Amino acid sequence: MINKVFSFSSLALVLATQLAGSAAFSLAPPLRLPAPTIRARAPVNFNTISKIHRSSGGLLMSSTDGAGDKKIEGRKKRVILGYNAMMISYLLVGLSSVINGGFTANLLGLLAAYIVMPAGISHIMISAAQHDRLNSDTYKRMNLAMLEYGMIGLTVIGQGNTRDGFYIAAFLLSVINSIKGYAYGVLGLDKSNTDTSLVQDLMNGTKSTIKGFFSIPKTIKSFGYLAATYMLAAMKLSKLKEIIQFIQANSVTSELSLLIARFNRLALLTLMLYTLKDAADRDRLGGTTFIQLNYLCAIAMIATAPFLDGGLKGPLGAANGVGAAFCAFNGITSYMKNQYA
Repeated sequence: MINKVFSFSSLALVLATQLAGSAAFSLAPPLRLPAPTIRARAPVNFNTISKIHRSSGGLLMSSTDGAGDKKIEGRKKRVILGYNAMMISYLLVGLSSVINGGFTANLLGLLAAYIVMPAGISHIMISAAQHDRLNSDTYKRMNLAMLEYGMIGLTVIGQGNTRDGFYIAAFLLSVINSIKGYAYGVLGLDKSNTDTSLVQDLMNGTKSTIKGFFSIPKTIKSFGYLAATYMLAAMKLSKLKEIIQFIQANSVTSELSLLIARFNRLALLTLMLYTLKDAADRDRLGGTTFIQLNYLCAIAMIATAPFLDGGLKGPLGAANGVGAAFCAFNGITSYMKNQYA
């Protein structure tokens, strides 16, 4: 009997405990866990990613760009140095001629005709390289003109009896630096211009020059320069005819070098007069380059006149004298206009 009561009591205690636990669980406030926060994903900013990517490689990129800038600056300095060497070499040719032959009126005329023009163009090209203007059609044409002058000059040295080191240096430096200057003008100092090539630019420049040579002048000044260009071109072709006739009638001798040298001088002067005609068409004669080029052409033309038949009294000599006065006048008036504008 006691055992039954104990068993019943135990069972009742267990049930009471379970019921109390259930009641406690049901009466206790429910446990509220914080709901997970879901944040909207920000849109991907690819510009930011690109900046991060560039900045992560910044050290490599900056070092590469720095090396490229130094290379470009080095090329620019070498081109300028080359043009300086050209100018100095022509001046040394003149100085050597004065020392060896004495300072005479005849020598002065020869220096004005053969030395002043290439030395002056070299000076102009120095400024063009310093101001990153080698890509201009004007300076590309000047580079090609000096390239031709140097190559024909080396031919003159080869045909003549003299082997003057100053002459060889001047003509050789003209060839080397004109090629470099023209190439950098077309391709850029970083050689990154893929829009054209040296051959393509040369062909386009030749077509443009031929077209301009036969175009109608746009101004009175342009007409004057074109007339002078035609005159010098005719003299150049006449000299070329003399060279061909000399070769046909004689063996190749040192006398041929004199004819070639005169042809070379006329060829350079013709191209520079055309350059002034082109500048006049574009109303650019006030530029420093064209003011200086006017002076150079004036000196070369007045120096040419005494060597022509009849000198300044002959028709060609007088025409050259008028052309020299025309160039000098335009150079002076352009300079004065710039000074007092």
